[in-house]
Amino acid sequence: PLSIPGASSVNRFGMAIDLDLCDGCGECILACNQENNVPLVPEDDAARGRFMHWVDMRSGAPFMCAHCGKAPCERVCPTGAANHTPDGLSAMVYKRCAGSRFCGANCPVQARKFNFNDAQKLGLARKFNKEVPLRDKGVMEKCSLCLHRLQNDRLKFKTQLSVAEGIGGASVKNASGNAAGNASEWRGRGVTTACSDACKRRAIIFGNWLDEESPLVQLTKDRVLYVPREIADLDPSVVFMRGRR
Repeated sequence: PLSIPGASSVNRFGMAIDLDLCDGCGECILACNQENNVPLVPEDDAARGRFMHWVDMRSGAPFMCAHCGKAPCERVCPTGAANHTPDGLSAMVYKRCAGSRFCGANCPVQARKFNFNDAQKLGLARKFNKEVPLRDKGVMEKCSLCLHRLQNDRLKFKTQLSVAEGIGGASVKNASGNAAGNASEWRGRGVTTACSDACKRRAIIFGNWLDEESPLVQLTKDRVLYVPREIADLDPSVVFMRGRR
């Protein structure tokens, strides 16, 4: 569980990337860009090595924000735009972001990208997904672990629970449509991310580290888990795996 104040004792969402299965096809990057309306950058910026992918390919494998439990980026944000949710996500409140870039400078693996351009004005922004707002020039962008999908599922769960309790029961369904029994706490079961959906080899596994029924817990058992050395002491929620113990 997270050690931050107010952290959930039943939910901590994250991912594992199976290096034995990943073939570096990049479909996860395209899916993320479309799901989260990630803008393009001008050609001049691209030539200088500036890009806006929330997921990028490093050493042939997808790499994104690790949603560290002890996130150094959050500690230096002067406005509270970079913050941690009780469910383990390192989130961004874009309307609060003042563009100081302190968070980016304090990220050991440079997982955050600064929006240098007015992508909408330049015609480089597309709103493929109406549930994710377009960001303005001057803010930091990063992987959200498809937070909007989790929020939608939580709302659906609460609504179904309220209805069920109103008629004398508490049986609700998770995102995959399966009965979740008489659960009274939301666990995010059945929720997936755009990158994990797009992976044809099922190399990206999303789930709840604190839920024994989660595919993330089930599929990482007896596997050797890795994280970049730079964030090994920061309690990351996104890990890599290879081989078996």
